Amino acid sequence: EIMPSLVGSEMCIRDRLIIDFMSKNTPFALQVQKEICTSCGVCAEACTYNAINFSDFPEIDPYACRLCGNCVQACPSGALLMNTSKKQKDLSVASDTNGIWVLAETENNELSSVTKELLGKANELSSKLGQTVEAILIGSQVTSLASELIAYGAKRVHLVDDNMFASFIEEDYAQVVVEVCHKYHPDILLVGATPSGRGLSARIAALLQTGLTADCTELEIDTKSKLLHQIRPAFGGNLMATIVTPDCRPQMASVRPGIMSPLQYNPSFTGEIVRHDLSTFKKDGRIRVLQEIIQATSGESLGNSKIIIGIGRGVKNTETVDKIRCWAKKLGALVAGSRAAVEAGLIDARMQVGQTGHTISPDLYIAIGISGQIQHTAAITGAKKIIAINPDRTAPIFNVADYGFVSPIEDILPQLMATETI
Repeated sequence: EIMPSLVGSEMCIRDRLIIDFMSKNTPFALQVQKEICTSCGVCAEACTYNAINFSDFPEIDPYACRLCGNCVQACPSGALLMNTSKKQKDLSVASDTNGIWVLAETENNELSSVTKELLGKANELSSKLGQTVEAILIGSQVTSLASELIAYGAKRVHLVDDNMFASFIEEDYAQVVVEVCHKYHPDILLVGATPSGRGLSARIAALLQTGLTADCTELEIDTKSKLLHQIRPAFGGNLMATIVTPDCRPQMASVRPGIMSPLQYNPSFTGEIVRHDLSTFKKDGRIRVLQEIIQATSGESLGNSKIIIGIGRGVKNTETVDKIRCWAKKLGALVAGSRAAVEAGLIDARMQVGQTGHTISPDLYIAIGISGQIQHTAAITGAKKIIAINPDRTAPIFNVADYGFVSPIEDILPQLMATETI
């Protein structure tokens, strides 16, 4: 089910006005003209965000106000004035925007998997939009990765390689992206919805005064308007929202890892590398790195596992979980779980699969005791094969499964334990 399109430009106008108010101490966009206000209270009643309080006159809380305009329309005396016309003009779409850009992310001096996935999707969008696929790569000693980006589909790589970017400082990285975007005017900018990408993309969108759709699960180009349709779960995952950004550029979206398919690595691909000299760039003086500590992890990666076993609410105890782990070890699989399993203490939160966890695309996903609500199934659509085990034959998980067993896991677990290959 698709909900009516949401307009990203409306959100970016509001965000910019709040930022201006907080950082520059400029008057808030919504003002009360006290000389004509009658203190009738209609504006406060019309506000759905409880952002208007009364003393002698209405007092507006700029941190709660969403600049929706309801109070302006409701005021019988016209005492409320909202100034957005100038901002809207500033945010109009430039005529020279071009290019589908991917913000490259690195892990241990290697390209992250989500970067390769986004380049693959950008090439698919490029065939419909007729624009070049470009990547922006920032870091220290990352020049060698530029050719790898080209091999994965980038036609042009914007390279910023300097020792000052050896440590990831979100404010500095965001400012570099903004400076390059101001120079080249990309039409679309895609970012991975990773722990670092989520915060970085939001900061970039605020500085560029554009909209951002976070945690997208699908991207499409509307053939008539040529706008990017940014699709993501909404309202707790109960429906899919299609969001557009008609009045701001670049159109920005962060995309969950493990959903898109990368192009096959091809070293014969050719492209251009543009080196950007930022010798005059000034780092954010408010931030100083005192120490960096590399924390060892178990090495388990849901993004790279070919077989994943997911457990849900239907798995009742840790004893059953331990048996499932033994079986998973025989198969060479990883054990993950739904949010319910995490909340029950059966699975570590780092191994959660679902709308608020990881999105996965293994060769085989085995769902044990998982009901299959959209919050979970939206994260496993990339799996090539799905096997469901659940005692409830009406469970939604069977609607997406290729094979299913209507049985409690405890009844068939001995047979599964005797199975070493699938």
